[in-house]
Amino acid sequence: MDVRSRLRGCLTADQRGLLERLYVEVGPRLVAYVRHAYGLSEDAEDIVAETFCRAARNIVALSASQRRDLYLVTIVRNLCRDRFRRVRPQARAADALAQRPVTDVQPPHALAGHEQVVNLRDAVHGLPAGLREVVVLRLSTGLKFEEIAELLHVPLGTALSRMHAALERLRETLGDHHEC
Repeated sequence: MDVRSRLRGCLTADQRGLLERLYVEVGPRLVAYVRHAYGLSEDAEDIVAETFCRAARNIVALSASQRRDLYLVTIVRNLCRDRFRRVRPQARAADALAQRPVTDVQPPHALAGHEQVVNLRDAVHGLPAGLREVVVLRLSTGLKFEEIAELLHVPLGTALSRMHAALERLRETLGDHHEC
């Protein structure tokens, strides 16, 4: 019996509808967050699926939450952190290099754009964890700074200052001619 079948029997129609609606509304942002924040491109959809399985197991808490999207982001962050701790940093770096597309068959203008994207991605991944997380939460999930502060359990000013510091570091790393 697969997970979907088991959950179908445990949840009411309203609960299943809630999960399905959240999956459609929030799921793509969660996948983007996992890919950008943790570089887990191939595992992103599996992690998001596990997020919704955990949410289903805690459906009462999810239903009672006033900010269901933040509830789901918290679950996905915890799953990513667990996975991130288990994988050696060298293996992650090797995987990231292996996932980069071959660029020698692309036209020159595509190479320049691809190089900028790779440079920006590498610069974001090079940020300290606290700064990187604010940037990625803001850009990939579209959360407001108030929501990011709540999620990270920090004051609003701290979330804003982390974003400012991250942008300054990105400008230094990428040069002043790039816009962040």
